[in-house]
Amino acid sequence: YGEPFRTSIQDVENIVLYGADGQPVKLKEVATVVEEFASPSIERENRQRVIYVKASLGDGVALGTVVPQINAILDEYPLPDGMSLDLGGTVEDQGDAFGDLLTLFVLIVILVYIVMATQFESLVFPFIIMFTIPLAFTGTFLALWLTGTPLSMIGAIMLVGIVTKNGIVLVDYTNLLVERGSSVFDAVVAGGKSRLRPVLMTSFTTILGMLPLALGTGEGSETWQPMGIAVIGGLTCSTLLTLLVVPVLYSVFVNRRIRKAQQKQAAARQVSLNA
Repeated sequence: YGEPFRTSIQDVENIVLYGADGQPVKLKEVATVVEEFASPSIERENRQRVIYVKASLGDGVALGTVVPQINAILDEYPLPDGMSLDLGGTVEDQGDAFGDLLTLFVLIVILVYIVMATQFESLVFPFIIMFTIPLAFTGTFLALWLTGTPLSMIGAIMLVGIVTKNGIVLVDYTNLLVERGSSVFDAVVAGGKSRLRPVLMTSFTTILGMLPLALGTGEGSETWQPMGIAVIGGLTCSTLLTLLVVPVLYSVFVNRRIRKAQQKQAAARQVSLNA
């Protein structure tokens, strides 16, 4: 009822109800209206008074789709002085989780680099392999953009460990060929031919394993579908580009290192001849 129709007890008593037979009955005929004082309940957060307005999402609606719409409505809502509107609940938890996942992503990249540097006993070869991570993210963002899917940080973190294995296989075998006496060019070509099949097999098995998640439409699909699409897009792009970019970077860095070693040897011989 509007404010003018409920300003007194009499107004409330005269509210008209309709029974099962459709006959009108006033509220005072079936109930007793009493005016009493109720103790106020004041909720505070960070020493400020707050009022919570709660809402739930419908089935199949992603939180990332609704939040921008709510923010647009709140931006246009007029507020008195001293009042503010903030989104909390799941949105706030998601923001905290996103920050934690971003920190986890940085730590994973650092740990993967340390492990590979220990394995190869070099700081250059891990850098070549880690260069496949930005290539994977290119495919991830492209796949998410084409499908209109929000970003999945879990899928991005998974890619760090998945895409580097192809580069490890390729660089490790190329190093073996160089140590056996092959030239850098011949080692790169032979390594690419020899490791093409294992790289494609491992990538295809992972992509096919993620396909049911990417196509999922049931309950919880708003969580698993972005992860599947992110992994499939990133792994597809990194697999294709790894076979091209990693050999090029390997040739550039190794040839540069060989030239520097040759220059040092030539300088040492020149010094010995002058002596």
